[in-house]
Amino acid sequence: MGKFAGNLARAGAEKAIAIQCGPWFKFIKLAPLTFIIPTILFLILSLSGCLSSAPTIPSLYVVALTSSSKGTLAPMQVRLGYFGMCGDDGDTRTCLSAAGHYDPAEPKDIIHLTELLFPQVMNNSNARGAIPELQNMVLTGLDLQDQIFGKVLLTGSALFALGLTLMFPLKLVKKKLATLAPGTPLTKTQQFIRRGCYSTIWAGLMIVFAACIGTTETAGALGHATAHIKGSSILMKEGVTLQVLQWMAFGFMFLFVLTMPIMLFVKKENPLDQYMSPEGIKEKAFGFAKGYAMDKVKKPKRAMFFRRQKSQQDNMV
Repeated sequence: MGKFAGNLARAGAEKAIAIQCGPWFKFIKLAPLTFIIPTILFLILSLSGCLSSAPTIPSLYVVALTSSSKGTLAPMQVRLGYFGMCGDDGDTRTCLSAAGHYDPAEPKDIIHLTELLFPQVMNNSNARGAIPELQNMVLTGLDLQDQIFGKVLLTGSALFALGLTLMFPLKLVKKKLATLAPGTPLTKTQQFIRRGCYSTIWAGLMIVFAACIGTTETAGALGHATAHIKGSSILMKEGVTLQVLQWMAFGFMFLFVLTMPIMLFVKKENPLDQYMSPEGIKEKAFGFAKGYAMDKVKKPKRAMFFRRQKSQQDNMV
């Protein structure tokens, strides 16, 4: 049993040292970057939905509002993003930033925003009768943007970005600790950096997860409700593309958080290591591992030996 444990410990130590001393370890530490790049890209695309009329941006919406009537308003649509809004009259599509710029409680803002989103309809005398219902759709979109689809995804993204920023000083802290004696306590500043980095990244991950669930459930509920409520003047359709981007961003973010310790790993430095070959470092690591394994194996034998001695003494008495 002791020989098997020693061989197992030796194999584990050799494997760990081979990875750390090998030429590929630097590339392994950069593996988490393959997850963070798509995470940032998908988060930016999700937050920029309906902010401009650039290609693919208008198709990134949370919900699309259409009229239930089959008259002049049939081809017209109001698409709603987290911060932007698009007006589509069937021929042209106009997108702009709406969140925070227009107040749903101000009729002047509703009229002005409707004119910006549907300029051709406002200038067409034959479509003047559709303007009140268009304004109602724009008002509903602003209410949803302000009250229902809040800034949860933006909050999670901001916390995640803050955690990524704190990773750089945390890496410096780890490099400094690698040169000190084992068990050296962290200073208050080092503790603040370490806790701040991990807490903000995990908090950002959880908030983005909550935003994904909230958007999916709310958009689906609105689409189902408006389609089955009799007499509803507005129909809502959920945006599948934006939801897919959100969930992909969360998936890559989760993979990055799991592999983040690899990127932050710093090899413990020893002043004598520069005079030792990789074989010497491997042998030193095996010595520690072997001693630990043998100690674990011998503990039950020692306890049994002391119990026998105690029983013999009791019998002699």
